[in-house]
Amino acid sequence: SSGINAEWPLRPGKLQSAPKQTTFYRPANYEQLPVIEPCQAVACHLSMAIVMDSSGSVGYSNFQQQLSFVQTLLEILHIKAEESGLKVCAGVVRYSTSVQTIVDPCCENSLCKVVEEFSSGRVEYSPGSTNTHGALKVARQMLQGPRSIKKVLLLITDGKSNTGGSPVNFAQQMRTEDDIAIVAFGVTDGVRESELRGISGISTVVKIDTFDNFHDTAAMLLEANSMGSEDLDVTFESLCHGDTSTFSNTCARREHEETEEPSTDPSTEPPVVTRPATTEPPAPDCVWGAWSTCTRQRDSNECFTNRSCKKDGSLVDRETHLCTCDASQMRSKRWSGRTRK
Repeated sequence: SSGINAEWPLRPGKLQSAPKQTTFYRPANYEQLPVIEPCQAVACHLSMAIVMDSSGSVGYSNFQQQLSFVQTLLEILHIKAEESGLKVCAGVVRYSTSVQTIVDPCCENSLCKVVEEFSSGRVEYSPGSTNTHGALKVARQMLQGPRSIKKVLLLITDGKSNTGGSPVNFAQQMRTEDDIAIVAFGVTDGVRESELRGISGISTVVKIDTFDNFHDTAAMLLEANSMGSEDLDVTFESLCHGDTSTFSNTCARREHEETEEPSTDPSTEPPVVTRPATTEPPAPDCVWGAWSTCTRQRDSNECFTNRSCKKDGSLVDRETHLCTCDASQMRSKRWSGRTRK
């Protein structure tokens, strides 16, 4: 938390100081990831992307634990933001093999309605492989969308990435190029701490096994002079009682504030929004082998192919992708040495 608090500049009423972004990351078409268009007319004190691991290694019960954690955290953030006059733009990503946008921050949904998505059971468990790299690519687009004074990514995962490549180098790009603070929370008893440390860039891994320190977690994210109270004097329910807004995950994009007067002077025109070619982590100094035969995963309806990258005979990296099962694999009742009944 010290890495966030030490550089925290948030002050109420300073949204005009939120810097505009002129370049935006976009994933390659072949990756088949959600594309989130920018919305620079939206300004926030804090843009926050919550990335939730729904993979098979996490499991149903631990995913429910994630939902409870995120719901309570959002409730506390809403109370503290309202008390301090700060605007929070929240986005939510759920991922396993594929990546889904659950909440688009550009749509400016109230936190009351975002919490409703959790409390109503509409955020469901969707098991599969662990594509953390792809999830970070979607979250990066979220955090580049609106103008923001501070950008924070909360990653909740067991750290067991097994498709899409290693997320560590891309996470480093997010921290250094976009000034995104990444907080990695470990879920399940078998957390792969080395991956979470590489993603967050800090040595400490926070594990979600109890829910007794939500006040501390919220304070870590919204640390400012006017937000030092330890007790919450108002309730989330009372703040949301009169909220008549509706939740939406699709909304029109505006690049500039509607209140700005158009100028005929070319020197005062706003900068052109450009999207450079996809920025990928540098290729490892190794040689990639051929893709393996498409094979059905044990106890799954999905088939995968993988390849390895080796240097001097040692394994440096491994990449796994979904592939199309052939007809014989779909008809077979026997695979991976086990008989399916």
